[in-house]
Amino acid sequence: MLKKLVNLMENEEQENIKNEEELNFNQPSFKFIPTGRHSYRQEGCYLVCRSCELHHAIWIGIDKIMVGEKEDGTPIIKKRSEVGL
Repeated sequence: MLKKLVNLMENEEQENIKNEEELNFNQPSFKFIPTGRHSYRQEGCYLVCRSCELHHAIWIGIDKIMVGEKEDGTPIIKKRSEVGL
């Protein structure tokens, strides 16, 4: 019984090795080119952009808050003490 289990585990390990993909980080298969304009929303201590294909974020900390956006989409960030929070 134990021998069958060991053989089964070895077979699974060999299958996993066959199914592994070899990655070349010098020439990745996926290229991320961000859009010209980002749509940021504040989530806790971060400004998160979900308008791009790859979601990304900027850490602004706990003492700042996003109060709006400029015409070009740049976030307007103020200290919480200036806003009155």
